[in-house]
Amino acid sequence: MKNRMAFLIAVGALALPASAQNAEWKFYGTLVPTVDNIQTTGATTDTAASNSLVNITAAGATNVPARNRITYGTSNMGIRGSYKLSNDLKVIWQMESSTSLDGDAPSVLAGRNCMLGLAGDSWGQAFVGSWDTPYKIPTIQLGAIRANNPFDANLMGNPGFNVPGTVTNSGRAGTKNDAAFNRRQGNSLQYWTPDFSGFTARVAYSVGETKPLTDAATTAQINPTLVSALLSYKIGGLSLFLGHEEHNDYFGLSQMLSQAPTLVGGAATLTNASSKDVGNEFVAYYTIASTGTRITVLAEQLKYHNNDTVGANINEYKRFAWIASVQQTLGAHVIFGNYGKANVGSASKVNGTATNVTGLGATEYCIGYKYAMSKTADIFASYYGVTNEKAATYGLFPLIGGGTAGVTPGADTKGVGIGMLFTW
Repeated sequence: MKNRMAFLIAVGALALPASAQNAEWKFYGTLVPTVDNIQTTGATTDTAASNSLVNITAAGATNVPARNRITYGTSNMGIRGSYKLSNDLKVIWQMESSTSLDGDAPSVLAGRNCMLGLAGDSWGQAFVGSWDTPYKIPTIQLGAIRANNPFDANLMGNPGFNVPGTVTNSGRAGTKNDAAFNRRQGNSLQYWTPDFSGFTARVAYSVGETKPLTDAATTAQINPTLVSALLSYKIGGLSLFLGHEEHNDYFGLSQMLSQAPTLVGGAATLTNASSKDVGNEFVAYYTIASTGTRITVLAEQLKYHNNDTVGANINEYKRFAWIASVQQTLGAHVIFGNYGKANVGSASKVNGTATNVTGLGATEYCIGYKYAMSKTADIFASYYGVTNEKAATYGLFPLIGGGTAGVTPGADTKGVGIGMLFTW
């Protein structure tokens, strides 16, 4: 049998054209199942905690009872490769799929980072596809685990209001996803520069493919587009990042307030003809090689603005958030923790009347341990949570029990779990 297999492999290799010598490819993957116990407590029953953006009713004060669950996080499998055209030009490609280890959702072929493009050492790389936006990249690298987990940066990239922490969309979706800034964005073009003395940059543009076909009497002619950029600088153990992202005509404000439809509608109209949502972030990583210590700080300002003309409507909301983390490596052992805070922010109405944003702040925390069994396999454990003020609805993602309901105002999420990671 072994001789027969060797013969078949040899025949297959000889059958390849000579040009295949210029091609390289790799099958890769990350599997990261987590088993945890999670719950929410303390949902607000005080209707007086309502503010200008959230209307609290005692009937909606629902807590999620403690339950055990298994999640697969960012588990994926993919193929990537290149084809050399000349000394400084090659075709690059990748097709990555989600891998549902828990069986709760179907694995999606080509549902993650996929692209086709060109690359060269002297000028960088450019490609078209569905890919993590430049703005998202520093957040991916925040945690101690080599994959996003429920205890990483739940307050970043979203304004609360049960907006998902990370989304994959090809454009404006007409859901709460439109208010998210940690995005895998389809219908996009990206360009990455080469390294210039420690400086690199990335820029992405997602085209307005969801632009309406025609004007209508009650709907404005919108053109949903996205622009994302990241400037990075690395020297020694220090890495600095500046990120900026704009969503034009995504109406993120309308979607995040859709739980209060008397305030802001979910669609573009002639009285709400356009929108512009902006995210700005600063991230710093510092690694002390001699002690095995890594310190990370991430600060973010999100701003949502509708060009509305109805006087009583909210036309702007902005908030500031930050998170700091520390990782201490001791041989194969890593102890890690983080703490972050989202401020209540501020809001305005078209007619300039006062707005109340009391109770929209939140904090998150995590403490954990990781053991590296090898260069490709880790086991880890963590205790983590998000504490909401009375009107806030920041949550851990993936959502408890699946679905899209999220948490109710003031409900605090707590979890404790163990997991394993394997990469190849």
